Amino acid sequence: MGVRRGRFGEWILLISLVGLSLPAHPGSDWLWGARIATPWDYPSGTFASWAAAVDRAVADGATVILDWTGISDDWRCLYEPYLSRDLAEVAQRASYVHSQHPGVRYLIYVAPLEYVTPDLDQDGDGRVDPGKEDASLAVQHPDWLQTGISGNKALFYGAQPGMPFWVCRTCEDAWLTPAHPDVRALALRQARGLARTGIDGIWLDVPFLRHSFGEGWKDEWPDVGPFARELFREQTGRELPAPPFSPDWDDPAWLEFVGWRYRLIRDFLTAYREEIKAAAPAVKLIVESSTGFAAHTTQTGADPAVLAEVSDLVAHEWGPVRRPAQYYTWLWLVAKLLAWQHVDLAAGKPSWLLSYVEAGHPWTRELARLHAAAVILTGFSYYTSGNETMSGVPDPGFRRELFRWLGEHRELLYSPQLEPWAEVAVVFSRSTLDFRGRGSWEEGDYSDGFLGMLMLLLESHIPFRVITEGELDRLGGYEAVIVPGWEAMSGEAAEALREYVAAGGVLVATGETSLYDQWGRRRDDFALADLFRMHAWELDSEHEETSVCQFGQGRVVYSSAPYERWYFWAAEPWDTSGGHREAEAQRRAFLDVWEEAGVSPALEVDAPRGVIVIPWRAGGTTQLRLLNLQGVSPSRARPRPQRVRVSWATATAAAWTEFLGTPQRLEGRAVLEFTVDFGGLLTQGR
Repeated sequence: MGVRRGRFGEWILLISLVGLSLPAHPGSDWLWGARIATPWDYPSGTFASWAAAVDRAVADGATVILDWTGISDDWRCLYEPYLSRDLAEVAQRASYVHSQHPGVRYLIYVAPLEYVTPDLDQDGDGRVDPGKEDASLAVQHPDWLQTGISGNKALFYGAQPGMPFWVCRTCEDAWLTPAHPDVRALALRQARGLARTGIDGIWLDVPFLRHSFGEGWKDEWPDVGPFARELFREQTGRELPAPPFSPDWDDPAWLEFVGWRYRLIRDFLTAYREEIKAAAPAVKLIVESSTGFAAHTTQTGADPAVLAEVSDLVAHEWGPVRRPAQYYTWLWLVAKLLAWQHVDLAAGKPSWLLSYVEAGHPWTRELARLHAAAVILTGFSYYTSGNETMSGVPDPGFRRELFRWLGEHRELLYSPQLEPWAEVAVVFSRSTLDFRGRGSWEEGDYSDGFLGMLMLLLESHIPFRVITEGELDRLGGYEAVIVPGWEAMSGEAAEALREYVAAGGVLVATGETSLYDQWGRRRDDFALADLFRMHAWELDSEHEETSVCQFGQGRVVYSSAPYERWYFWAAEPWDTSGGHREAEAQRRAFLDVWEEAGVSPALEVDAPRGVIVIPWRAGGTTQLRLLNLQGVSPSRARPRPQRVRVSWATATAAAWTEFLGTPQRLEGRAVLEFTVDFGGLLTQGR
C-alpha cells in the first residue's frame, strides 16, 4: 500500500486490497454494535409513564435500554425489605421490555462502591441532620468507608467546596472499601439477586478507590483502613503503617501497595462477575470507567486492561464535548479511543463509549455529528448524553438518523472478526505511569508522551496497535515496536525487547527508556544500553542525540529527545488554541527519527494530516475507515470535504460509504474517486 499526490492536487491512495466480505454478525452477541438509550433521555413530562418512554427509545432505534431504580442509588437496598421490593420492580421492568420489544436488552445501573443519599444535610453544615441518622450510611456503617493516608474517611457532603454536580447540596456521598467483608458479601448478594430478575446485564459504575475529591480530599491513596491493611498483609506479607502517614517511595511495602490497589479492585470485580454468572450465565457485566493511560489510573487503582479482562466489556467514559474544541482536541479523543479499544480487543471484548455532547445550542447537531463520526469509525458502540447526568440526548432527530444508519451497517462496522491492521506496535507501560508518575498530574509526564505518540502517528498515517508491557509475547507479530519514554522497565522486559530485535525486529525508543527498574528506581545505566550503543552518562541535556545501530538481525533507533511529549505539550489538546506550528515541528522531528528505522508500514498515506486513516482486517480482508478533521477549529465542527482518489491493483467492484450516507458503488474500475465529508468506510463488494 502506498500513496502519492496527483497532478491536479487530489490525494491518491494506491491500495491493494483483497475482496472484503465480512463474516455474518452473530445475532446472539448483542454487545457488538449496541445502540444504548435510557427512558430518561426525553424532557420531563414528555411521557405519561416509564413504559411509554421505553417504547419511544426503542422506536428511535435503541437496542439496549439502561435504567435506574432504587437499587441503583439507595444503600438500604443492600438489605431487606428494600432489596426484595426493588428486585421485584426490576423484574417487572425487564419483563415489560422483553415482552413488548423482543431482542431489546435491559440493563440496570449500580454503583456498589459509591452511594449518594439526598436530604441528609439540609442545613449545609457538612454533617447529618439530627433525626436522620438511620438513613445515613456513614452513621450506620462507618467502618465500611475507604480510608486515606491522612486517616480521614472518604465521606463527603454537598455543601463542602469542590463537590461534583452529582453530589447535591443536601447529599451525603460515601465511598466504600471492597476490602470490608460485609461490603463485599452484601454487594455480591445483591448482584446475585439482580442476575435472577431477568435482566440482560448490570452496568457497574465507578469501581474506584477515591484518591482525590473536592477541595478537602487530596492525594489520599485509599484504602489504608484496617481491613485493607490486613488483607494487604495476608496477600503480600508486607506491613503498612496505620494512618496518618506519608508515601515513602523508597519503601518496598509502599511500592507494592501501589500495585496491590489494582488487585483489590480486580478481585472485587472478578468475584462480582462470578456471582452474576453463577446465578444467570447469560447476564453481562458492563463496567463503566473513565480511567485510561493517565495519573487517574494510578490514583483509582483501575487499569483499563484489567477491567477488560474481568468484565464482559468496559463502557469507557469521555467528555463532555463542548465548543470551542480545537483540532488537536479531536485528535486526542481519537488517540484515546484507539488505545482503549486495542486493550479491549486484546481481551476479546467489544468497546462502548459513554460520552456527552451539550444539548440546546445552535451548533449542537453539527458537533454531535463530528463526535459520532469519531466514535463510530473507531469502532465504539454509541451512548451519548446531552448532559453529564447520563440522561437527555443532544438532538433526538440526529440520534434517530444515526441509530437507523448503524442498524443498516452493523455487520460492516462491528464484526467481532475485525482487528486493527498494523505492522507497528506502541507499548504502554503501567510501571512507568505508576512508579515514575506516582499518581501525580504534575510529576508524571509519561502519559503526555504516550498519547502524544499516538496522535502524531495518526497524523502521519502510520497505523499502530497499542499493546501493554504484559503482552510482550506478541512482539514478533510486528515489524516495528515503539517504546515512547518507557522509563520503568524490568529486566525481563528488557530481555524480551533484546530478543525481539535480535530476531529481526525494529525497535524505536525515546527519552529515558529503561533507565529505571520496574519500581521506578534509577539504574546506573540504561538496561538497553547495548541496544542503544549509548550510555546514560553520555547524554547532554542541551542537545538531542540519535543512535542508529544493528543488533543481531534487527535494528534499533534511539532518540534522547522525547519529541512525542514536546509535540503533546505544544498541541495543548486540553486548551482551545494549541500551538500548531510548534506541534508540527515536533512531529516532523520525530518523523526524521522514524525514517532511520527503515520501516515500510502497511499503509503509507501522503494526504492532509487532518484525514485520519484507520485500517482494519478480518482474516485476509481489509477495510479502511477515514475520519476527516481537516478544517476543524474552535469555531467550526464541520470538516472541509476532501476529494480522494483510490487506485486499486486491478479493476474491481467496491463501495465508498460516507458516514450517515448510502454506499456509492464503484464498479469495475482500477481508479476510484469519491469525496470524504465527515468520514466513512471504503469496502469492496458492498
